[in-house]
Amino acid sequence: MNNLFVTAGAFALLTSAAACGAAYDAADSKPVVVAEAPSATEAVADDPATAPTTRQTYRLAVGESEASDLIGASVHDVAGKEIANVADIWLGANGSAPVLVLRDGGIAGMGGTLRTVAFSAATFAQDPATVGEEPNVTVRLTDDTLTLLPVFEQATMDDFHLASELIGKTATITFNNESARINDLILSPTGEARYAVVSPDLISTSQILIDASAIKVAEGDTDGQRVLDLDARAFVDAPAYPRE
Repeated sequence: MNNLFVTAGAFALLTSAAACGAAYDAADSKPVVVAEAPSATEAVADDPATAPTTRQTYRLAVGESEASDLIGASVHDVAGKEIANVADIWLGANGSAPVLVLRDGGIAGMGGTLRTVAFSAATFAQDPATVGEEPNVTVRLTDDTLTLLPVFEQATMDDFHLASELIGKTATITFNNESARINDLILSPTGEARYAVVSPDLISTSQILIDASAIKVAEGDTDGQRVLDLDARAFVDAPAYPRE
């Protein structure tokens, strides 16, 4: 097992805000927080890990989306006809852009052919009646042109380039060696993983938001050993992300 951990340059999950800044207005990348109480940082003394856990609350910025909301969403052509569904989000590797993995055919999320389309080629619209659920995904494709898209092929399973391979997985927090669970990923308007939604331990019902770049996966480890590379202060300062 190679214990070298993948860094931000290895795949799009670990991209920095600067890498995607050219694709959308920098103002949209600033966290949207609702000040419910003074930041826990103000109470941090010599040992920030023992500070009170009162946190600010994060709300999605314009254009951001939860990966779990996109996975399973129906894909429509411009006329409104359903032609596929979103099977997954490939987060990219070696500087390549994220893509949507579409399922062409199949039943109940199984079977069919997996095809890829650029994340930027799709538009997402939330139905006001179903806020917090799957959005409407529209692409400028038809049943016929869908079949011309590249077939998705993954070199190895669980290489952690797919959003679904991280969601629901556990990771070790580096500063305290405790386990946390990755519940979701917050995607930028161009599909990069910007934040990770995590439960700070395996029994907590609360969630916090950390930079996606804090997730490191052991390179060459078939088990995909994962860590959240955080210090105690970053852990205490992480905003809360309420469950829907």
